[in-house]
Formats: sequence, C-alpha cells, structure tokens
Amino acid sequence: MARKILIAEDNTELSDIMRNYLIKNGHIAFQAFDGEQAEEVAKAMNVDLVLLDIMMPKKDGYEVCRNLRKTMDIPIIVVSAKATEDDKMKMFELGADDYLTKPFSYKEAVMRVNAQLRRYYEYGKKADLSKTRHLGELDINSERFEAKVGEKILPLTAKEFRLLDVLTSDADRIFSRQQLIDKVWGTEEYIDENTVAVTVARLREKLQAHGINNVVTVWGFGYKWQS
Repeated sequence: MARKILIAEDNTELSDIMRNYLIKNGHIAFQAFDGEQAEEVAKAMNVDLVLLDIMMPKKDGYEVCRNLRKTMDIPIIVVSAKATEDDKMKMFELGADDYLTKPFSYKEAVMRVNAQLRRYYEYGKKADLSKTRHLGELDINSERFEAKVGEKILPLTAKEFRLLDVLTSDADRIFSRQQLIDKVWGTEEYIDENTVAVTVARLREKLQAHGINNVVTVWGFGYKWQS
C-alpha cells in the first residue's frame, strides 16, 4: 500500500535521490527544504512517516520533531550526519523512532521506512483488533493505534504506543528490558537497554500528565503495568 512520506532535508540532491527511491518502492513522496516547511507539509498532507534531517534552515530537526510530536504520532526517522550517542539520545528523547547516520545506503533507508510502516500500520493493529481495553480512565484501541484519556488522544509515538500496548496486555506481569526490546522494537535493529529506559520515561511522563501512574519500575527486573 502506498504511503505518504515526507523528506525533510535541505540537501536538494540527496532529497531528490531519496524521493526517487521511495517512489520506485510504491510510496508518495513529499519534500521540504527547511524546518518550517517540514512542519507545514507534514500537517497539510497528513503524511504517514517523516524522514527528518537535523541541520536545516529556519527550524532544526530537534524543534521540528518536538513540534510534530505535539499533534502527530506518525513514525519519525532521523537522517543526519550528527552521529554521537548524545545526538541520537536527544532525538529519541524528543520522540524519534529510528536514526540513520549519513552517509547511508538508500536501499537501507527504504528498508527502514518500510519496517517502520509495517510496525505502525500493520503489526501494531493486529494485537487487539476491533477492541478497546478500558483501564480506569485510559482507553487503548490497538486497531486505531490510539490511547485516550476521556476524549483526549495521547500524543504517543509508535514505540511509546507499542510499549503501552505490551505492558497493558498483561497487567502486573514484569517484562524484562530484553523482552520489551523484542516485542516493541523487534530484531531488525540494534537497541540497547538505555533506549528502553528513555522510552519508558517518555511514556510515563505523558501518562502522568493525566494522573495515570501505573507504569512501575521493578528494580533489577524490568517494568510492569500495575493494576
């Protein structure tokens, strides 16, 4: 199925090549060459995924990621020459789902795009089709990939939702960090345990903003949803 992909990249040559690869793989590709345009196109075209550079004019990728996460829960893949662990951690903390360092293989980029799309739009919807789980004030619908408190939809990233879905699927069960890596991230990319901790912290913060404090750390073991 064709998906709408936004390439937010100020290098026009790189952007054009990436666009051609995505189109050849059956997707619809939009381009933005600065941060302000990226935010406008992402929202106006209701894109399904964003390939996001960090160093862009007007607004950098950090600000764009932060702003998109306020209203959109689509996958965001960072594509950047900034390759330090701190750079990557900052983007993951802001809500990025994957990180690709320049220079990169265009075929690998497309593979990562397709992997994120599968997880978000296919795998994530099969866990609990046509059902809403009610956990106090929190409603979780895996078919719509949506978590709500009352009428308020929580702005969760794809990974945050999958994490919430896994934890709440078996309340009071302790999931080790490795089990969460396997269930949320899968085996197609390397993820360390610190990334799990950061994602748990982001999810917990968003839930706590609505008075929900059920994500519990079990020191030395992992995490659980406390009923």
